[in-house]
This record gives sequence, C-alpha cells and structure tokens, in this order.
Amino acid sequence: MVKIIYEKLREFLANSDKYPKCKKYKRAPLIHEGFPGTFNLSFTEYDMFREFGGYSKFHKDQIFSTIQSCVRPQDILENLKYGKEIWKYLGVFEMSDIAGQITLSKKEDIKKIHTWQLNKLIELLVELGLKKDRIFPSYCKGGDVTKITKGKYTFDFKIPEDILTKEAFLKAGIPKENLIPDKTRDTFLSLHINMPTPWGYRNEINYNIGTKEKPKLLDIATLEYFLWLPTYSSKEKVSKNINGLKEFEHTISIGGIGVERLCVAVNGLKSIQEVDYINKFYDFFRKLYPELTEEQRIKAGEVIRALHRIYADVAEVKLKIGKQQNKKIKYFLQVLNQNLYEPLEITNLGRNRNEKIRTFLQIVGDNLGNFSEEKLKKLLDLNSKVQPWHKNLSKGIKPTIARIKMYYQSQDRLRVKRSTKPEKHQK
Repeated sequence: MVKIIYEKLREFLANSDKYPKCKKYKRAPLIHEGFPGTFNLSFTEYDMFREFGGYSKFHKDQIFSTIQSCVRPQDILENLKYGKEIWKYLGVFEMSDIAGQITLSKKEDIKKIHTWQLNKLIELLVELGLKKDRIFPSYCKGGDVTKITKGKYTFDFKIPEDILTKEAFLKAGIPKENLIPDKTRDTFLSLHINMPTPWGYRNEINYNIGTKEKPKLLDIATLEYFLWLPTYSSKEKVSKNINGLKEFEHTISIGGIGVERLCVAVNGLKSIQEVDYINKFYDFFRKLYPELTEEQRIKAGEVIRALHRIYADVAEVKLKIGKQQNKKIKYFLQVLNQNLYEPLEITNLGRNRNEKIRTFLQIVGDNLGNFSEEKLKKLLDLNSKVQPWHKNLSKGIKPTIARIKMYYQSQDRLRVKRSTKPEKHQK
C-alpha cells in the first residue's frame, strides 16, 4: 500500500526544516554553464556558478533549497542501454536538498554544521517511516591520495579517516555494523570541475529495500563537506597540474536526496519504475506498444522522458548555445571528444550535448520499433499531465517529436542497425 505519493513527497522535502536564512530557489535549467558540454548532473553547481562564477571563492554566504532535474548520460549509456540494474536508473530524475545547501564565506565550525546536516537527514528518513537498522552509510577510511584516486593524482598526501561523519552516524543511532568503510573516490571528493574545486568527504546513504538475508541496497542520498583546496604546479589551473592540497578557507556542507529513489524506499517498491507518476507513464506505454518487452520499453521510455525534459527547458528558456559559447564549452570541458556532427537540430545545443542526444536516440530506435508520431504525442501528453509540478513540459512536446522524427528520417538509424559494434563515444 502506498504510504506517500510522489507529489506529496516533493512537498514534504521542500517544506522540511532548513538551515537558518535558507532561501528557496527555482530549479536549474538542464543546460547551463555549470556543466558545459553536458546536462545538469547534480544539485549545487548552477547556483554556485551563477552567484560566484566558480566553486572555490565565496564573497558572501549562499544558503538555498531547491529540487533539481538531472540527466546523467552515463545512466543511459552505461546502465540502461545494456540492461544493468535498470530497476534503479532513470533517464531524468530529481534531486532535493536535505536541510539546505550551506555555503559560508568564512571558515566556520564544520563539525557542528555538518553533524547538524547529517542529523536532519536521519530525522527526515525516520519521519518518513524508514528504519535506522536498514540505513547503510559509506564513509572514507582514508589513505594515500595516489591509491584512493587510483593514480589520477600522484602527489604525496595522506587523507585522514572521515571520523566526523563516522562518529555522527553512530551517535545518530546507525548500527556500527552498517557503516561501510571505503577507500575510493566514491567517498573522497577529488574534483576539478573545469576550474579549481574544493576537495573533501562524501557519504553515500544506502537503504536496504531487500531483506536481512538477501539485502538489496539502494543509494538514496549523499552528504558532502570540504576541507581542502588543490594547489597547482603552474599558473594553468587544470587537473593535470594539481600537485598538493591546502586548507580550504570557506565552509560548505551539502546534503542531497534522490527523490524518486527515496519514494521507492518509503513505499516499499521493488523498482524505480513503480514510482506512481512513472508507473502511469509505463502503463500507458504498454497499451501503445504491447509488442515490446519490458526491458525494451524501459530503455526507450527513459530516453524519451529525458529528451522531453531537455527540450521543454530549451523551448521555455529559448536557449541557444552559439559559436562563442561552444568555444567556452570546449575550454571548460570536452566531453566524449567526438568528431561527429549533427546537421538536423531544433536549436544549437552545442556539439557535445548533440552527440549525447544522438546516442540517446539510437537507444530509442533500437527499442521502440517503427516511428509513430501519433503514439509519441499521446505518450508525451501523458508524461506532461502526470508531472503537474513541471509546468513547462507541454512546451517540450513538439520539439521532442520533431527531433525524434528527424532522427528516424536520417541515415543515423540505418547505420546503427547495420552495425553491432559500439561507436567510439559508447566505449
């Protein structure tokens, strides 16, 4: 029996207790300068970049709450496309803050602030009916930078164990045996998002939606805080020139929740496609395309949902990324480094984004069968209606249909059908 529908869960998260002076922000568009060459992947980058022009220097405090839409190409290209754990992946999903994105211009007591953030997460999960003995958080065990980053960075620096969150989880009532020690970049954030980016600790909050005998862990939330800032061997501040770490002069504490995944855990569902608004989409999909297998339906459906979300933003914001912005995209981040060119476009989204969309469409072509504009319109109409919190989805129907139709009328689909080998950008 459903405990809370998705729309009410969104409202609950938006109205939960926040850090003092927290402001509510509109969600970020899926295309913005914080993620050049790709789509919005996370929770914080758009507003930090918009306010400060980067991620390492802050002239004032920024504390905000929002629910972001995210499209992560790897979820489609590395998981859904090959049928890997499709029960937990979506083409487009939402991420909410826990108690606010906390960015402070001065160096404050990070232990106090982040412990408060962590406790708010546990309180929120318990209030929603989740059990502490089913919560399995990971934490950084510490070690040499070279080993943790698997040789990506080779300077001499030993990362201490993340005692702060380890002890905070125990004090919050999480069983000691549930803590998952880790020595990888999953729990140690060693980032360079096209510019100097602080380094620190990350916790993946897993929830066991299976049984004690046969556990099935679902990553539903993350916690992050930052202690260091990279130093560079030259004035060119790029990833390859990072040669050490220094103390970070500001304070950042982040807590993010995957809203659809949280809905799975709260309602005792077996897959993310069972979340009520997504389930309505697939129920209708089955009626339109009864001949497809469930796996084919999910692969094609998630690509369609992602494209619908992307083109709705493009249509609403009237977003065009021109020649100069494409140069910025190449400078900040070159994704996939392809030589492909897509001449048939609704708007110029940038070369790297076009390549990702093209690959998404190849998955649609492989799984959806013959193109039907009438069926696709009905499906997109339904997708708009089941998400009333996204008012602009109806604006994305025509451009989404037009883009998929262009793909079907091009030679791309025929070329994909003839070849069983992955393209370079798929390897």
